[in-house]
Amino acid sequence: MIQAATVGPRAYWYLTRGTGIVALILLTLSVALGVANSRRFRTEHVPRFVVDAVHRTVSLLAVAFTVIHVVTSLLDGFAPITVVDAVVPFVSAYRPLWLGFGAIAFDLLLALVITSLLRRRLGYRAWRITHWTAYACWPVALLHTVGTGSDVKFGWMLATSALCVAVVVAAVLVRAARGWPSRLGVRLAAMLAAAAVPVGLIAWLPNGPLAKGWAKQAGTPSYLLASSTTKTGGAASQAGSATAPSFTAQLNGTVREGQTADGLAVVDLSTTVSGQRLSLLHIRILGQPLGGGGVQMSSSSVTLGSTSQPDEYSGHVTALQGTNVAAQLRSPSGSVVQLVTQLQIASASGAVSGTVRVLPARA
Repeated sequence: MIQAATVGPRAYWYLTRGTGIVALILLTLSVALGVANSRRFRTEHVPRFVVDAVHRTVSLLAVAFTVIHVVTSLLDGFAPITVVDAVVPFVSAYRPLWLGFGAIAFDLLLALVITSLLRRRLGYRAWRITHWTAYACWPVALLHTVGTGSDVKFGWMLATSALCVAVVVAAVLVRAARGWPSRLGVRLAAMLAAAAVPVGLIAWLPNGPLAKGWAKQAGTPSYLLASSTTKTGGAASQAGSATAPSFTAQLNGTVREGQTADGLAVVDLSTTVSGQRLSLLHIRILGQPLGGGGVQMSSSSVTLGSTSQPDEYSGHVTALQGTNVAAQLRSPSGSVVQLVTQLQIASASGAVSGTVRVLPARA
């Protein structure tokens, strides 16, 4: 029933990250061109129709890369993201607030595409209102990128985000400066709003996405936090190892098999460990279904804990051979354990029995 080969990071993971960054860059260019290329904006060296054509092409590419970004996020089995999470904001089990911003940006882009296709039936005024509303997707997409993305702490990602902010702010300032000082209140409001974006990011990032422990604070499920905060210093490390549990015990439970919307097989093992404080063990394996039965594992999660704290230890599968599972788990205090199970699974009833051995991990 369980049969797998541990594999490295999925291509979907890299595609999701890459297409998300490219989509943000293209969306930045689209917004900047749209803001600057108004009826009041004229260029002496570039014809207006050329700027319009570039704007339209960049916008279509931004939509295309956003769609690929969403699709690969759904296909990647690491984070529990569903089709509903992609379009309905703030309902996801994975970083709900920041993934919700991405859902809003995606919905605004979809609204822009749909109204553009129906432009003749809607009329120019209705389309124009929707078109300007869609510009709000850029700051929302930026929040999604820095709040959800795993690369935000890298220098190149910070530089890319800063450049995107600088381009949009420059476009707004150019637009607001032309025709000065007519409609002074509107122009000043636009300038203040543009200046508030970089100032707000500079104030927020050090205590937000750049701070230690942001993954947990952002709403990442505990079973995905394979690497928790560790204590520093020799004495603290020794204390963490000393408190790690060590036991061999019987376990019993059930197995449930299913399939995700993208066709990945899911195996959930829910078991109870006999005679131990850490009495709840849950193993979840996702991967491609094999023709002869079983799963080629692409991602996993393992939790071990008590009834009051079922995810006291969390981690992932490190080895899988038939129905024997090995995993490494870590507690928030830095205690690390190795876990090995030997399971017997009754396919007809879905009953699971066997033994589990837990030992402190070697440094």
